[in-house]
Amino acid sequence: MIITPYAAARLSWMIADEPDADKLGIRLIMTTTGCGSYTYSIAITEKDESDRELDVRGIRLFYKHTEEDQLAGILIDCDAATNRFSISHSLPLQTDCPHIN
Repeated sequence: MIITPYAAARLSWMIADEPDADKLGIRLIMTTTGCGSYTYSIAITEKDESDRELDVRGIRLFYKHTEEDQLAGILIDCDAATNRFSISHSLPLQTDCPHIN
């Protein structure tokens, strides 16, 4: 898991703006696409009892132990011009997917 410096700064600012910032971190929400790859979104949330926690550039990442393998290779970046986050994975997309032309 890699969070770029600008993405970490942006996430830190967003979390600090919350009244309970000391309890908050991020969680990646993974959604399976039609071909077995994933798309991701970020949620700012509190830690659940069963969560594991990882500190990446000062950002607390909460995840379930079953998600650990899926997190390896993820890159979270943020465009400084638009402040939009992008989340990508180092594993290539499946090329034998019948839905990709």
